[in-house]
Amino acid sequence: MKTAHLFPAFVPEYLGIEPEVIQSFGIDIQSYFEKASKITGTDLTHFNIVENNFQDQPLGSQYVAYIFSCCVSDLLHQQKNIPDYVISYSMGIYAALYHCRSIDFSTGLQMIDEAYNCIERNLPPERSGMCAIGGLSFDDINTLIKPYREEIFIINQNSEFSFLLSGNQSKLKQTLDAAAIEGAMQVRMLPVSQPYHTSTLKNAAAEFSNALLKMKINDSVFPYISSMDQRIVICKQEIVDELISNLYKGFNWWKTMNFVLQNQTHFLIECGAGESLYKIGKFIDGDFQILNLKKLKLFLER
Repeated sequence: MKTAHLFPAFVPEYLGIEPEVIQSFGIDIQSYFEKASKITGTDLTHFNIVENNFQDQPLGSQYVAYIFSCCVSDLLHQQKNIPDYVISYSMGIYAALYHCRSIDFSTGLQMIDEAYNCIERNLPPERSGMCAIGGLSFDDINTLIKPYREEIFIINQNSEFSFLLSGNQSKLKQTLDAAAIEGAMQVRMLPVSQPYHTSTLKNAAAEFSNALLKMKINDSVFPYISSMDQRIVICKQEIVDELISNLYKGFNWWKTMNFVLQNQTHFLIECGAGESLYKIGKFIDGDFQILNLKKLKLFLER
């Protein structure tokens, strides 16, 4: 039975047990927060998982999510739980590449910082955002956004009837209103202020590309599956291209999950805080099991 390790992006909601689970395996999570604070110049040591006190700090919340995923990565390496495939959801790419031994801990933090600031310097004048729509087909949503073709984009498909959109915030809100009238089961704005995965960030991606030239990036030791086109990515140049594309191109989680499932992968581990990928998996057909961190602890202790 093949195994895939899945790396989430933002963590909107924590389970609350993450530090306890990680530390039960001898991983000193506080030392990761201390090290990251020195590297980034941002004091992350006062992160409180109950209060989720970095929720309103976009860059800080990315650092925190990355730290938790790196801790789970080290836990799995320590337990010699080796994946057949590694996949990542949006900004989960940095922790995934850390897991693949393509970059070190410090470089991942540097990439997160550079990507965020490259985007900030190249934002369109209008406010940006992201939203989720569930219960409508791709064609339905494509029709709804037709009047706003250059301003909002379908950037990801989570399952057959679940999509993420990104772009102009006011146009996204209008689309959500129209989707609700159309009969969508879920419509909500996400706590994101940057138009991730859209062509409006091409200039940001070009800046990021230049920054990557100064960073140490190695070949991956595990097969990393592109969530954009489901290619197997191994060599350094492919990884660099993937990092750049991840800023301004859309991805498809549903297709990526189906790729690993069709390749006889039945056991999947969500390598990070929260359980967002575990929840998405409930709406994907197939014979597989996803473990969140709580279930992973029970599995490893058997």
